[in-house]
Amino acid sequence: MKALKLQRRPGNQDQAAEEAVAGAEEAIPDSRLRRMGKGLALPIAAMPAAGLLLRLGQPDLIGRYAPLHDVAGVLSSAGGAVLDYLPLLFAVGIGLGLCRSKDTAGPVLACAVTYLMLSRTISVLNPHASHADTPLARQPYGALSGIVAGLLAMAVWKVVERRRIPGFAAYAIVALAAIAAGCLMGLAYPLVDKVLSAFAGAIADHAVIGGGLFGVVNRLLLPLGLHHVPSTLVWYVTGDCGNNIKGDIPCFFQARDKSAGIFMGGFFPVSIFGLPAAAIAMWHSAGPSPQMRRRAAQLLLPAAGMSAAFGITEPIELAFAFTATPLYVVHALLTGLSMAIVNALGIHSGFLFSAGTLDLVFNAPISTRPLWLLPIGVVYGALYYVIFRFAITRFDLRTPGRTPAGETEADTLPNRQEGTTA
Repeated sequence: MKALKLQRRPGNQDQAAEEAVAGAEEAIPDSRLRRMGKGLALPIAAMPAAGLLLRLGQPDLIGRYAPLHDVAGVLSSAGGAVLDYLPLLFAVGIGLGLCRSKDTAGPVLACAVTYLMLSRTISVLNPHASHADTPLARQPYGALSGIVAGLLAMAVWKVVERRRIPGFAAYAIVALAAIAAGCLMGLAYPLVDKVLSAFAGAIADHAVIGGGLFGVVNRLLLPLGLHHVPSTLVWYVTGDCGNNIKGDIPCFFQARDKSAGIFMGGFFPVSIFGLPAAAIAMWHSAGPSPQMRRRAAQLLLPAAGMSAAFGITEPIELAFAFTATPLYVVHALLTGLSMAIVNALGIHSGFLFSAGTLDLVFNAPISTRPLWLLPIGVVYGALYYVIFRFAITRFDLRTPGRTPAGETEADTLPNRQEGTTA
């Protein structure tokens, strides 16, 4: 790690400490990528509420009742607004994720200003691909322009902040950078659009392989906090299903494209059946004392319920990702296999929160062959249980509630003298 030398002066200790931390983190690229992934996760966290409103207002739900047409219109418009303004939300999210200073107002505002100027410049250079009344998410580059704007603004703001440039001059520099980047992206858009369309077409034509690879990569990057990066690209950027609607999620929920969902459907068998079965296998493998089995149950069984009901898988996955890494690799491969199988069978389903029972039931009316996910899930549940139970006991893997060879139960409990808490 590159040492950072600071000249300390009276009164600047806090600033010196902040610069030291920033310099140390800059030496670790993965740290910046993790913060970027967390920034992208912020607007994605708003998707469940938006998706619920959008779904409730559709003609097959509240919209089917004539007295409630206005109510349905309000709900669907409110929910759709989040998807329509997703690029701006991504720009702001990246600003919040990458900002390391105490004052976040300036950097985040710079991200928003950069996106607005950059996207408008791109639109001026590509009038055939955008219109004044077109939502931001359907403008050229879509959500990708928000991501680029956020990264650009934070890079420029870091230079501006270090050189202590006044606020009005700082925003002038940000504006010039946004316009310059907008010109470059605007001129390159026809070529980029062809490349992205070709990529999306290749994935659509080879959904089994493409979906399977995405499932593996998505799970392998989760422990590092980087899984939101490829997910954002396939869920909100690549693939045009008409009317400038891009991304697997908008195409599934807004355009009702029957071919959409190839990057979502395969997660349902894993979240609803596979990982809960893995949690039960880890619980059954805990021991040897009743106290350890009880603690394992307190940790794993609620996590299994959350995964099955709501698709929240991280509590289970992170419970063994770092202590039983080979088993986590098997889990990633099984996730990719599920994606490939579901796409091979022509099953198309989607989610706006996560791949849990709630989303599966709620979105079944607009899905294709969703009931097939249930028998696949049952098989996956059995497969996960057998593999996890065998691997944990055969190779003595350190999953929750197990003490590795050479340690006692007391060695695995928090040391109160060190100040740790449960």
